[in-house]
Amino acid sequence: MSKQRDIDIAPVGNESSNTQDDHGLSSDLEKESQPSSNMQAGVQKADLLREAWTKQGLVMVFSGLLLCTFAINFADYSTQVYTPYTTSSFKQHSAMSAAKVVMNIARISAYPIIAKLGDVFGRAEMFIFSIFASALGYVIYAACTNIAQYIAAGIFEAIGSTGYALTQQVFVADMTSLVNRGVWSTLPDSLTTIPTLYIGTTVAERILDNSTWRWGWGMWAIVLPVASVPLIGTMLFYQRRIPKTKSQTSSSLDLDPGQPLWEKVFQLFWFQLDLPGAIFLLAGLSLLLVPLSLTGTTNSDSWTRGSFIAMLALGVVFLIVFFIWDAWFAQQPFVPYRMINNRTVAAACLLGALDFFHYSVFTVFFTSYLQVAGHFSAGPATRIDNSLRVAFQVAGIFAAFFMKYTKRSQIWVLIGVPLCVLGMGVLLYLVDMGGGRVGSEVSFITAKSLIGIGRGFNQTAAQVSVQAVVTRQEVSVVTAVFFASMSVGGAIGTSVAGAIWRNTLPSKLRQYLPEELKSQANSIFSSIVVAKKYAEGTDARNAIDRSYRESQRLLEIAGLVSLSLMLIVMFFLKNIKLDESGRANTSETIENDEATTSERDNQNKGKGN
Repeated sequence: MSKQRDIDIAPVGNESSNTQDDHGLSSDLEKESQPSSNMQAGVQKADLLREAWTKQGLVMVFSGLLLCTFAINFADYSTQVYTPYTTSSFKQHSAMSAAKVVMNIARISAYPIIAKLGDVFGRAEMFIFSIFASALGYVIYAACTNIAQYIAAGIFEAIGSTGYALTQQVFVADMTSLVNRGVWSTLPDSLTTIPTLYIGTTVAERILDNSTWRWGWGMWAIVLPVASVPLIGTMLFYQRRIPKTKSQTSSSLDLDPGQPLWEKVFQLFWFQLDLPGAIFLLAGLSLLLVPLSLTGTTNSDSWTRGSFIAMLALGVVFLIVFFIWDAWFAQQPFVPYRMINNRTVAAACLLGALDFFHYSVFTVFFTSYLQVAGHFSAGPATRIDNSLRVAFQVAGIFAAFFMKYTKRSQIWVLIGVPLCVLGMGVLLYLVDMGGGRVGSEVSFITAKSLIGIGRGFNQTAAQVSVQAVVTRQEVSVVTAVFFASMSVGGAIGTSVAGAIWRNTLPSKLRQYLPEELKSQANSIFSSIVVAKKYAEGTDARNAIDRSYRESQRLLEIAGLVSLSLMLIVMFFLKNIKLDESGRANTSETIENDEATTSERDNQNKGKGN
């Protein structure tokens, strides 16, 4: 989910720029691209960069974007195969949910921060930062020897992948009109997902068979930086072509040149990046979600411990403080209250949160379930799981073209959400069909593809909708808020999944295992390698399979409940009319412009006083 300029393969600055190009860039959009003093430096730089592109440059940067996205997706899909084996090597398989919660918290915090950093410093700089963070994460993955190091690696990788996805989307938004934005924002991922899905899982299986999971992680610390060279190199080359007088304006960062360095740093982090808001949000989510994901029958006394209750209470307090700070005190709020108060933005963010809750709550342990209870090997299990992603990317392209020709967005949300509900209902049946039966590979792929198609429709349309109702300066931040809301839903979903799994699976293993094996319940719970070593058809394996089926079924039910709520929320999203300009012409947009103008007037008055 990332995208931006209608890659109009025509040099900017010649006579073709005065007419609408073949891909939807109109003269209105070119006029809108002129740098404004009200825009932060990174946004000004993006607009100036748009003027500097040539036809050859656009071909090179889009080719580089495809190559880099291919490598990112390849790494993502292949390394999923190693995750249960990595955690199982520490005897901490169930800790995957806690690790995913921490990674989601890192993503939530990273979205607004990277969006603001991109607005301050520039898009190319954020691509560099993101690739570096991802590569560092893979280095730590390859070298980790315990679950704490694994989680640390996940934090860096989450920040890197978040930064790349968001910067990719904002870069595309910088360069496209609304009516074409959905197309160009989905193309990079859609063109690379299917080949990387099958190649990635095949390569991962070969590495597991012939080498170790450590090499499977570590190789990407080399591949990703190399694959990013064409994209970043092209962007930096064209940034250097920006006239010096303009680039000096765009690098001002809105700071007084006469200020001492410490005051500049303070203003940047305290005001422009809203560091207090970031700290409050990070602390609140960490204290609330991580303890919840670690509850279970293996530590069932958690709810009676004062420290556990205190963490949960402090988590709620920090989140309340965060909302108060951002709503009334922050000058450049982490999550602008006016955006959330916008009906379309609020509805889209709630849809995203519910969607990712449903996806996360049943996905955390799904590949483990497939390998144990479904008797699939690592490769097919991962391909089944990833079929949702493939369907999502393909459906996103279709939704983008449908929006391009209908010039409407809400209808595709109204189609997508019911498809998700249908697919989830089928998946709920397949997970435990009764009599010890589960679905076949084809049936699982079909159900997950239905969910993927529905998600592709509703997410693509919702993202374009939120970008349509804000000002040019706010596109990056509102995209980050939209993505962050999805990560919040994902963090809650993985936390709930961990709580359900840890409370359910151990007790069911003790209930169903033969008497002589009940003492092995904890070791079976802690590692899918141990669970899989029992021969199929034996009483022990039948008990393990049943425990996995019933536990996973509860996670599917939780996901289905979340999707059902989306059937109500989707009607609150406005049916945006898309046009060839950079923004929609709606009453909401006009209200946003008036609010922004009033806000700037107040700031100017304050400076004058």
